[in-house]
Amino acid sequence: MADDDIRTCADLDERLTPYVDGEDTPAAHRAVEGHLAACPPCLEHATAESAARDLVVEHRAALTSRAPDALRARCAQLPAAGFQVPASGSRVPVSFLRKWAPLSLAATLLLAVAGVFAFGLNDKVQALAASLAVDHVKCFKVEGTGAPVDAQTSARVWQQDQGWPIAVPQAEPAQELKLLDVRRCFTTDGRADHLMYTWHGEPLSVYVLQGDVGRDRIVHNMGAQTVIWCANRRTYAVVSGDTSQNLAPIVDYIKARVQ
Repeated sequence: MADDDIRTCADLDERLTPYVDGEDTPAAHRAVEGHLAACPPCLEHATAESAARDLVVEHRAALTSRAPDALRARCAQLPAAGFQVPASGSRVPVSFLRKWAPLSLAATLLLAVAGVFAFGLNDKVQALAASLAVDHVKCFKVEGTGAPVDAQTSARVWQQDQGWPIAVPQAEPAQELKLLDVRRCFTTDGRADHLMYTWHGEPLSVYVLQGDVGRDRIVHNMGAQTVIWCANRRTYAVVSGDTSQNLAPIVDYIKARVQ
């Protein structure tokens, strides 16, 4: 396919990573720009990926330092069609590799985004916190801090669409808490529920995952503060981009309403 031949959104996939990374050809760059100008969903996707890349670039040194030698060696060999993960026997989707492998940051991204689910890293809580911090930035970059939504309606729609129930804490004026959206967290391969709030006017994310991913911890990485706890065979996380903020009051409020 020629660099300037983008007929559908699917045609954009293989060009998006070089575009975001600034490594595409002039012809491909013009084609991508033209498609994004005419396709708001793809523009949102490109905006989110750019925000995620900027975040990972900023914190790549800390992330790669935690990557096991075996993982870094495997990532260094990318791209490889049908990349096989020896440890678990599972296969990382080719579409995932096509999307990320052209980046020089492949090892970092695999650690931050897929490591906890695909590779079974030594510190799963750190990997989970990194992936949620990336998703937090991406989603608020695209969605912003728009109009509030209803918690009960959002919980009902989630169960209808995803097949498992969640409790969605209501907006609370006394806490200056507003609910903006309830959506799937695609950074975790769709395994988590992402509740998007503002708290005191600042973005705040609450994630709910089925199963116990790790132990209770407060993690500072990727420029974010993440409070993680497990209860009732689920894992919860509250993420804020303000690492100096005391999250204890809002975490207590959320805990009392989701467990």
